[in-house]
Amino acid sequence: MLVNLESDHATLEMLNLLAGESPAEIHGLFVEDIELLSLADLPLAREYCRLTHVERVVQVPELERQFRIQARAAEQALTALASRRGMQCSFRTVRGEPATLLRETLEAMDLMLLSATRHTLSTADYRAFATRGRPVKRPVTVVFDGSEVAQRALGVATQLARAGAAALTVLLVDDTSAAFDALRSQATEQIGTQPAEFREVVKPEMSELIRQVQSSRAGCLVIGRNEDLLTPNNIERLRHQPGCPVVLVS
Repeated sequence: MLVNLESDHATLEMLNLLAGESPAEIHGLFVEDIELLSLADLPLAREYCRLTHVERVVQVPELERQFRIQARAAEQALTALASRRGMQCSFRTVRGEPATLLRETLEAMDLMLLSATRHTLSTADYRAFATRGRPVKRPVTVVFDGSEVAQRALGVATQLARAGAAALTVLLVDDTSAAFDALRSQATEQIGTQPAEFREVVKPEMSELIRQVQSSRAGCLVIGRNEDLLTPNNIERLRHQPGCPVVLVS
């Protein structure tokens, strides 16, 4: 299990559920965005605070310092969770283009959990979470096209929904609407008694899948590794747009 984590509550909650359903080790990966560093090196780069409305010059040393602070918070949060679960945990920081690094790393992982937000968890927050995790109540949404990897993704989504006492939303996707009845039957047979809402999407682009996730107010999106959908550009969109943690299944 690999996590691109910047220490938000929703991602830690989802990781807690995943860890409870799997004996796998936790491998944390903090990515220092090389493009962001390049922008910070430009003389005209500015940072604007939405809270204080203060503008200041962006400086690379300060950005690197913020990276280190966020990485430490993420590592501490993962270590605390792994300790609670009695699991092994490793953590490393890499610098590069995030989408490309994550896509390459996914090839060696069974599951990858992408962080839902980009804010840092305080020391008090991660200690509080370490002592009491909270179940996810928003729906777990999964993309299902009938393939083997989609079946594995559906299995993970079903486990998460049951473990978190959450609803399950299944996005049935195909090139034509003719296959939806068969896909629904296949998914229903696999999930058994787990209640589920089914939505049908024809030839979906990533933007449409993300729109479906947002409209269902999903607490998590589970999607199987798909070469057509999981391009570097789409992985980048999955890091920022759904508004919930994303579980990528190999």
